Amino acid sequence: MKRYLEMSRYLIKSFAKEKAGSAILEIVIILAIFGVSAAVITPIVRTQLAETYDSESKDITFGGEKGDTVLTATPQENSLTAVDTTPSTSNQTTKIFRFDGSTYLQLPKRLNTFGLTDFTLEGWFNIASAPGSDAIFGLNGTDPNDNNLTIGVWGGKYHLNPGPGLDSGLSSSLDAKKDQKVHLVWSVKSDKLSFYENSILVWTADAPRNSYTKEEGPKLGMEFDNWTPTDFYDGYMYEVRLYTKALTQTEVTNNMNGNTDRTSLVGEYLFNDGSGNVILDHSGSGNDAVIVGNPVWENK
Repeated sequence: MKRYLEMSRYLIKSFAKEKAGSAILEIVIILAIFGVSAAVITPIVRTQLAETYDSESKDITFGGEKGDTVLTATPQENSLTAVDTTPSTSNQTTKIFRFDGSTYLQLPKRLNTFGLTDFTLEGWFNIASAPGSDAIFGLNGTDPNDNNLTIGVWGGKYHLNPGPGLDSGLSSSLDAKKDQKVHLVWSVKSDKLSFYENSILVWTADAPRNSYTKEEGPKLGMEFDNWTPTDFYDGYMYEVRLYTKALTQTEVTNNMNGNTDRTSLVGEYLFNDGSGNVILDHSGSGNDAVIVGNPVWENK
C-alpha cells in the first residue's frame, strides 16, 4: 500500500505540473494492478483532476465539488492528507461602509477650493427614510450660518446650497428617493445647476457661487450649522466622485452605466475598503478620506 501511495503521488504531480492527460490512464492501470476496477477508478479520477500546483511549496491540490473531501500531496512527505473543500465564508463578502447617522468622512484640506469653479458631485446612494436631513457633502467656514457649499437632502427634497449663508439654499420640487439605490448627480456649470436622478435631468436652478473662508476641508456625510456638526447622513454611499468640471448629459449616463469619465476627477470613493478608518481615493489624486467616529462595516 505504501508503494501505491508513493507511485500515485508521483503520477498526480506529473499530471498537475506537466498537464499530461495520459497520467489518468497510468493511474488507472496502476490501481488496477492492486485489484481496483477501472470502471470505479476512472470517474473518480476525472472528478478529482489537479487544480493547482504550487511551485514554491510543491503542494498539489485536487479539486472537487463543494463539500467534497479531496486529496493534497506534498512530495516531501510520505502521506496523503484529506482536506475539506467547503469554501470559507469569512472572506466571501466584501464589507462596505455604513453611514450610521453619527459618523462622517473628513476630506483633505486641499479640497477646500472644490466648488469655486465648475464642479460635479456624482454617485450612487441609498438614503435611509429616518427623519431629518442628510448631508452628502459639506464645506463650511467658521462664521455663524456660513454654509459655503452643502449638498444632500433637506426636508425630503434634493438640496444644494452654493453659499454664503442659509438663505442661499436651493431645493428641488420632487421628493428625494429613500430606501432604494439611486444614481444622483449635482452638476454646476457657469453658476447653473443641472441635477440628474438616474441619468434623467429633473431639476435646474441658478446657483451663483460666492467667496468664502477656507479653514476646513470638506466632509462627506455631515455639515456644520453655527460650527456645530449636524445633518449626519444615514444610509449608504456606494460610489461618490468629485469633478472640477460639469458633467454633460452623456457623461452622466455613461457614469451610471459603469463607463466612468476620469477627466478632471479629483476624488473617487467606493466605500468597499472592508475595515479600518480610511476610505481610499481611487481617482489617483491621493485624497483619501478619514472616518470620524466609530466605523461601521457591513456585508454587502
